[in-house]
Amino acid sequence: MGFFGKVFGQKQVEKGVLKTTLDLLPTLIEEDFSSRIKNIEMENAKEIAEIKFLHGKIIALVNEISGIELERKENERFNKAAATAKKQVEKQLLRLMEKISPENVGSDLSEIRKYVGESYSLLLNEVNSFRKSLAYTSVYLKEEMKQLGGLLQEFLNKLKEVHDKLEKESELFEFENAKERIELLRVNKKELLELTKEKTEVQEKINSEENELTKGNEKRDTLSKGNEIKELNALEIEKKTMLDEKQQLRVEVSSMLSTIDRPLQRFKALVDSGRWVLDRERKELLDAFIVNPMLALKKDVNGKAFKEILKEIVKAINDSKIELKDREKEKRLDALGELINFNFFEKIFWRLNEIQRKQMEIDHKIKESVGQKLLVAEEEKGAAIQKEISALKEEIVLITNKERVLSEQVLAEEKYVLAFGEKVLGRPIVLEN
Repeated sequence: MGFFGKVFGQKQVEKGVLKTTLDLLPTLIEEDFSSRIKNIEMENAKEIAEIKFLHGKIIALVNEISGIELERKENERFNKAAATAKKQVEKQLLRLMEKISPENVGSDLSEIRKYVGESYSLLLNEVNSFRKSLAYTSVYLKEEMKQLGGLLQEFLNKLKEVHDKLEKESELFEFENAKERIELLRVNKKELLELTKEKTEVQEKINSEENELTKGNEKRDTLSKGNEIKELNALEIEKKTMLDEKQQLRVEVSSMLSTIDRPLQRFKALVDSGRWVLDRERKELLDAFIVNPMLALKKDVNGKAFKEILKEIVKAINDSKIELKDREKEKRLDALGELINFNFFEKIFWRLNEIQRKQMEIDHKIKESVGQKLLVAEEEKGAAIQKEISALKEEIVLITNKERVLSEQVLAEEKYVLAFGEKVLGRPIVLEN
């Protein structure tokens, strides 16, 4: 059994479940690690001492080799190549030994792990890069190079041995990372609880607002059956009657003007083209009667100015400025004559004015109605509550999304933390709140 086996041995696994908290778990692991790490560091000190010894022997042998003159052989060219190769071997090995010097390596396991891993790779790669020079030198210094090769191999093997043993105990080096993840898990769990609490509070607000909304609807239903609302409904019906009468009056005016639509449009074309002259005021009135006759009659309440325009149209027809077939001409002139003799004030303007007066009275009564004020107040309150409910529901969605993401993180971290803790402590773990 190696030194790690001696230190760690066959751990007695307790079959009982360990119940602990996230706050205590790092302490339990650290307590389990502390004595073990101390023993391992002591054992590693011996290994590092051996590595230092081998390192020193390699340097000493290289220095010894550098003082040996190569025995010359018959092939002068080969002699020169060997001499150059020997110098390169000496220079590169000394430089390599300086790079992988264990002089400043302490007892910290992470430091040792890093040193043996990096030194092993460096030694393997660099020696391989000048193997040709080693081969040339070995022809002349067989025993010395054989000894050097043995020391290098022993040094390499020792580095790998220590590295492999430390790698098998990877949880020793994961502890700092594990502590960070335990802390992250603790923070995330706390945040998850806060989110759940926040979500519950928001849902309670929604329930409260929905209760208020139901009460408001019931209040509006009660109001709708009261005398105030009955009076309000009666006013609304009366208002609709006035609007219908106004619309009927518009239809009547449009129907009257439709009998002269063709000559009216042709006369407008004459005026617009400059072939018939009207002053600016009458021209605007002509346009107004074509676009919105009811609005035009508010400006020309007796229809006097409009009748003057109609007379101009009659004249234009008689002067053949507006061309119509005989039968249509007679029909249009009769219609124009009826409008010229029509009492616009009494039959249109007065009726329109009376309708608008009654409509204003009704609007005022509706506005001042107690039932209307109560309904508006309840509707505004209901709209505000509904808006608040919508905002709260959006908040619930955001919280739920945060909960989902955080729950996934908590599950992943908890899985890692439990696996790590159970591996180190050798027993099942249950985390308590």
